Amino acid sequence: MSKRKTSTATRGRARGQGGFGLIELMIAMVLGLLVMGAAFAVFQSNQRSFQANEGLNRIQESARVAYELISRDIRAAGGTACSNLARPDAEHTLNADETQLLTAPVSDNGATAGTELVAASGDDTAYRITAATTSSITLDSSQIADANDAFKAGDKLILCNANQFYVVTASGVTTNTVSFSPATPVAMNVDPMAPPSTVMIARYRNVRWYRNGNGLYVSRNGAAGQQVADGVTALSFAYRQNGSNTYTATPTSWPDVVAVRVNMTLTGTNQVDNKTVTRNVSNVISLRSRTL
Repeated sequence: MSKRKTSTATRGRARGQGGFGLIELMIAMVLGLLVMGAAFAVFQSNQRSFQANEGLNRIQESARVAYELISRDIRAAGGTACSNLARPDAEHTLNADETQLLTAPVSDNGATAGTELVAASGDDTAYRITAATTSSITLDSSQIADANDAFKAGDKLILCNANQFYVVTASGVTTNTVSFSPATPVAMNVDPMAPPSTVMIARYRNVRWYRNGNGLYVSRNGAAGQQVADGVTALSFAYRQNGSNTYTATPTSWPDVVAVRVNMTLTGTNQVDNKTVTRNVSNVISLRSRTL
């Protein structure tokens, strides 16, 4: 009797200590697959969100850089580094660059209306002049130690004071002296209408903004275009004239343009759900020489 009870108890303990059965194992596998599937779905969702945010960030960065550079050129258009009232001498025959500064500091360069923008101005950095003749100037050595650091032969330059300005071409550069042609009617520092302290020299700047393919390009002073931003699938310019409240791609009088609206469509490089991120952005920039 004792032996029979012991055998029965042993079999009971063996059954109680047994491992997972087939059903339990299958349930565990199903639960594991569900957890893995949920984790994979979360991963995919996060990946799509990351790609969308990355594409949007790139678009925003491209737009920020593009508008910052375009805005600088448009705001400066028509400026000469001296007074906005400065004009060439009445008996002086205007060259093409002087004419552009006076009559069309911004224009479409004869391209299809609204597709390109050309802006002309003096450079942001100007230098004081301590002496001048009709064909050369001497720079203030306390401001710039060597003129070769700022100018070179062939550069187009703006010479100006509070009363007059001229666009000339540098013919030679030494440590403190810049020679140029054509000669000005009088030396810039002997103008009775402007004190010598107002005489300045700066590089002449002519920039062209346009789209090529899906890139935004700029060409400076006739040089080859350089890409500023990619993913630009559309670009247009519209102009507001003084006294008007509307913007048009075909202004009737370029000298009266006081503001430019720049519209861009930018598309990201990454696709999310087989779709690319696209944004339309717009900005309005005023011409300082026309509004200040």
